[in-house]
Parts: sequence; C-alpha cells; structure tokens
Amino acid sequence: MMPGSLALRSVSRPVGSHVDTFGDADPNEPVRISVPITAHVSFAELLTLLVTTPGVCLTYADLVRDDVVRDSVRFALISTDLLSLDQRSEHVMAVYQGKVPGSRALSFEYLQSLGSAITRAFGLEAAL
Repeated sequence: MMPGSLALRSVSRPVGSHVDTFGDADPNEPVRISVPITAHVSFAELLTLLVTTPGVCLTYADLVRDDVVRDSVRFALISTDLLSLDQRSEHVMAVYQGKVPGSRALSFEYLQSLGSAITRAFGLEAAL
C-alpha cells in the first residue's frame, strides 16, 4: 500500500425533510441540522487524532474493530484543534518510528498496534 490522503465523509440519515434533530422536538430550542464535512488526513494525522484527542480512549480490544476505529476518528475530527494537528503529528510519528522514546501515555507498542488498525481500517500505511 502507498501512503496517501484519505477523504472521510460524514454520512447522516435525516429524520425528515433533510433535517436531523437530536432527541425530542423542543419549541424553545433551535432546529439543528446535520452538516456533512470532508477532511483530508494523512496516516500521521490519523494516528495523532486517535492518541491525542480527549475522549478517545481506544483499548487493544477496540483496535480489532474497524467500526470503532472509524467512529473514533469521526469524533476526533469534530472535537480537536485541526490547526495544531500537523505539529502534534510530527512528535507522534517520531515515537511511532522509534526515533524518540515513548512514554506511559504514548508507548511504542501501542502506537504500532494503532498503526496496524489504521492500515486495516483505512488502507493507509505510514510513510517511513
């Protein structure tokens, strides 16, 4: 497989008339709609999203489930600072490649397992 960018497309199913409401209708609240987004991310950015986004806590058991990995990426994309993603991904990839030591929070072994899950779920490999 070749390294590359991946276009992630958010897919929603509107409740009716192209409007996706969350929960029961509340006349005191504004109507909310589903907004599809497309993000182009690299292997390094996927890896970084999955290890640095608060609220994304994938266990080794989660890494064998492609649907869990994909859902975690979707959550990470909407809840992280994408402007600093490139900078953070440089450090994460350095640990992934064994160029700098990991830590308890960012171990080499876990990153290797996560990298395998990304390759399997999205078809991207690390550019080494």
